Amino acid sequence: MKKSKNNYQGRLIFTGALLYSSVWINVNNAFQFPLKEHFKSCQHTRCEANPIISVSAKPPTSQFDLDSIEDFEAELEWLSKQESAEKNCLDQDDDDDSLLFQSESEDVTTYQVPEDLHDKRIDAILFALEPALSRSQYGTLVTDGMVAISLPNENPTIITRKSLKLEQGTIIRVKNQLNDNPTEVVAQDLPLDIVYEDQDMVVIDKAAGMVVHPAVGNWDGTVVNALAYYLSKKSPFGSGDFIEADGTVKTENQDENAIDGEKVFFRPGIVHRLDKGTTGLLVVAKTREALATLSEAFAARKVKKTYVAVTIGNPGKKVVIDKPIARHPIHRQRMRVVPDPTKMNSSGMTQKQRIALGLTNGKSAAQVGKNALSFVDTLAFDGKLSVAQVRIETGRTHQIRVHLQDRTTPIYGDETYGFSDWNKRLAKGHNIARPLLHAFRLELEHPTTGQRMVFKAPMATDMETIVSGIWPEGRSERIDLFEKSDIEIVA
Repeated sequence: MKKSKNNYQGRLIFTGALLYSSVWINVNNAFQFPLKEHFKSCQHTRCEANPIISVSAKPPTSQFDLDSIEDFEAELEWLSKQESAEKNCLDQDDDDDSLLFQSESEDVTTYQVPEDLHDKRIDAILFALEPALSRSQYGTLVTDGMVAISLPNENPTIITRKSLKLEQGTIIRVKNQLNDNPTEVVAQDLPLDIVYEDQDMVVIDKAAGMVVHPAVGNWDGTVVNALAYYLSKKSPFGSGDFIEADGTVKTENQDENAIDGEKVFFRPGIVHRLDKGTTGLLVVAKTREALATLSEAFAARKVKKTYVAVTIGNPGKKVVIDKPIARHPIHRQRMRVVPDPTKMNSSGMTQKQRIALGLTNGKSAAQVGKNALSFVDTLAFDGKLSVAQVRIETGRTHQIRVHLQDRTTPIYGDETYGFSDWNKRLAKGHNIARPLLHAFRLELEHPTTGQRMVFKAPMATDMETIVSGIWPEGRSERIDLFEKSDIEIVA
């Protein structure tokens, strides 16, 4: 052991002396300045090297300074790897894929970063220059290798990091995509459970797995596609103001409003929505007057919506959940309950105090969440699962799912907000892969007559099976959850 240690010590002493005499003197000239110069031509490529690379370890102070020698060797090894990475970065300009982004190609659209977008993210720049797509869609194009950048008069280089910030004057080339967005709604003969219909509106019991209206990723198979066919071909009350006799949506009703960053092209008569996996009652207006009246009623909270859910755990009896909801700051497809503004954080101040002092990056109370109010009442609990009735006063995106998750009693089968182990058990044991949430009661004023009407719809078969296991007495205690009910007219 002693001999081995002496040999190791001798090797390090020799290495340190050699490094000190022949390498250290030239290390800045050999690495720092060439890399600094190269960074100017490499800063727009995907490797994004550091602008200045230098050796931070000091040279050995004596022939027995083993720690310094080892640090010095390690840093030179890292420097060698970095130089190799820089070389690879240079080689990227010769990538055959970059030839696809030559400016003369008809399949490429070219932009130049203006002064007001200097030092902004590339996805934000593209969205600002051409809002035909959402920012998230531009981000996907970048990560999929469909975007290249360069300085003027330089060859383009493909980049894949959507958070990359660009300087003024940078040339951006985007490979054109085929427009997969349909220009019209396709009428489809799909099953629809019509609960009520007249000349002004139609109320349906939406099935699980059906999206309400066409949007990115779901251009057909939606409630609107099914209604376009039904209203034009089968309805005894006529197709209304939004659907042509051939089943197409009238072009003047095209809706260009953006929801969650995605454009929605057709929402004829839609005044509210249910999530894809949620079943239950949905009202759709058939005339412009009915659409305006119903929209105003929903906005004024004159429409009462009641749901039934199967939850993991017991959310409690007569529980009021009054917590604001906002989009998740990282997972943009999800919502969350925003932090309590009355509670102190690590700064020792509440959110309201931070807002008052201007310490929230310009955010107001309204921007940190929209108020959301839910009333929850457990109908049955078997020790593990509950059947809960939920009435919502507001209609925020994913409101019931988020509120129940925040209470640590998420909806059974909810892959977004629930417990994965429980969801796997539900899928394996019952072949159910959706949140067990059902909109079973809808109370509103008729848009023309003003009559107060109450609609009810029983649970879907898959959910009924689970509820019956939790609550054997349910059918006798709450028959309206299990069997169809007559429409009620409230005096």
